[in-house]
Amino acid sequence: MINLKQIEAFRAVMTYRTVTHAAKSMHISQPAASRLISDLEYNVGFSLFQRDKGRLVPTPEAMAFFDDVEKVFTGLEKVAESAREIKEFRTGKLFVAGMPAITTFLLPEAVKEFSEINEGVTITLQAHSSQRVLDWMATQQCDIGFIGLNIEDPSVDVVHLKSSRMKVVMPADHWMASKDYIDIEDFEGENFVSFGQNQDSRPFIDQVFHDKGVKRKIRLDTQLSSVACEMVMYGGGVSIVDPLTAKTYSSRGLIAKPLSEVIEFHYSAVLPSYRPPSRLAKNFLELVDSMLDNKLE
Repeated sequence: MINLKQIEAFRAVMTYRTVTHAAKSMHISQPAASRLISDLEYNVGFSLFQRDKGRLVPTPEAMAFFDDVEKVFTGLEKVAESAREIKEFRTGKLFVAGMPAITTFLLPEAVKEFSEINEGVTITLQAHSSQRVLDWMATQQCDIGFIGLNIEDPSVDVVHLKSSRMKVVMPADHWMASKDYIDIEDFEGENFVSFGQNQDSRPFIDQVFHDKGVKRKIRLDTQLSSVACEMVMYGGGVSIVDPLTAKTYSSRGLIAKPLSEVIEFHYSAVLPSYRPPSRLAKNFLELVDSMLDNKLE
């Protein structure tokens, strides 16, 4: 049967790539560490390491196994950190993950304000796709996440914050800039900066054009709405982006216009479903919700 000591030895060898250093880190003898690895290989039923010029090289099976081991240890570290936070009251750590648009244009300001209120709290902020944020929350790797979707997912609690129409962004001298609303037909033959195939909004945008039978000239695409706006600023064409990004770049010289065809963009927060959210996470969510309302007014 696999036990925690075997897993600790495996993790140490994966980290140091020698049994000697792994044993020292665990404060056990080298033969004891080797025996733990041998016992683990017997229990899992496959080889974990091969020797190459005196160093241990993980097998592909070991690399796959290590991913799950790291998730387990990440969970254990979070449990220990939660205990310290409870003990020390207003200290602790808050791990925030968000889709790039909200992480770039809203969360840094929210983090600054929140850290001034909670001086003892260390905040980690990372930007990932909405799907990756969902995966991180489901595997307990962050405390709160922000996504560009309004979905139901049993592995997390989704809190809908706000929906707003996506906007067309263009240079100030573009012919569309004089229009109050941009029709889908206006994009026929226009150079268009699109999102990449894995970006959350791409399928919704493409479907609207498909339904209308309108063909754009897609020569540029990117995963980030901010990069799409930068491409537009440098003459790459026009684009359709989330309202927060559109408003930010409106202050930098781009023109943002509403579409006559509504394409909704949803801002949502995700919290762990397996336990109530921490006090820090709830307070941070309230702050972001309020700031988002002000940004999109």
